[in-house]
Amino acid sequence: MIQDYPASEHPAWRLVAQELLAVVAAGALFPFGLRASRRATPRKSSQRTVVLVHGYLANRSALLPVAGYLRWRGLRQVLSFNYRSSEGVERGAIALRDYLRRHVRGGRIDLVCHSFGGLVARAYLQELGGARRVDHCITLGTPHHGTYNSYWVASRVGRELRPDSPFLARLEASRRKAQRVHFVSVVAGSDNLVVPRVFAAHEDEVRIPDVGHVGLLFSPRALRIVADRLLGVSAESRRDSGQPRWALNHSAAASEARLNQGSVA
Repeated sequence: MIQDYPASEHPAWRLVAQELLAVVAAGALFPFGLRASRRATPRKSSQRTVVLVHGYLANRSALLPVAGYLRWRGLRQVLSFNYRSSEGVERGAIALRDYLRRHVRGGRIDLVCHSFGGLVARAYLQELGGARRVDHCITLGTPHHGTYNSYWVASRVGRELRPDSPFLARLEASRRKAQRVHFVSVVAGSDNLVVPRVFAAHEDEVRIPDVGHVGLLFSPRALRIVADRLLGVSAESRRDSGQPRWALNHSAAASEARLNQGSVA
């Protein structure tokens, strides 16, 4: 018997309305991500780059709110990766490897991924040697252990996302190859696509009870979690420090800015 997270205490109509608004917002952003970005980092060894990886049937526009918030917090060097998610996880991982080779020219990398993109990132890290370049991998609503909804998808991706798929078994078996990477999984407590919701948990886990799968991309709490983890600002330090929140943000961002002198979109 699988023990899932408790259901949200908010009324169902409110959760559905929130998720529908998020879907509409993501749809409105979609045209802005049809063209892949060609920008690249400088050739520097002392730099850190955040690379955003979108989910299934989406494009880089889905993570525009994440990119904007990270820049506001001081993480100026942010790139967005576009790929054809319908071709499956493994081809996506190869495309991610090739993209990073061309566009991130030196330094260390942090990955922030939504949904299917988290599996693409893990395949790159665990099976293509990507763990040598990456320090953090933060996933938002990624079906790390599959989803029972995938049985409704008659495609390669649907087969890969089944909880008993050979691909997921192989990915679980190769976890040690990326043991140096710090994984954080942000779980949508009202996710309607990752079923059961607990299948989105992987290593360091943070659950947001009253947000849906697409809603994670617009959730202020999810955005704060991503930025705090990348900047090394813990919840305890914000709560216990006598400094106001903006001062903590500025302090963490200042240290990051010393590594990132340019702004890359």
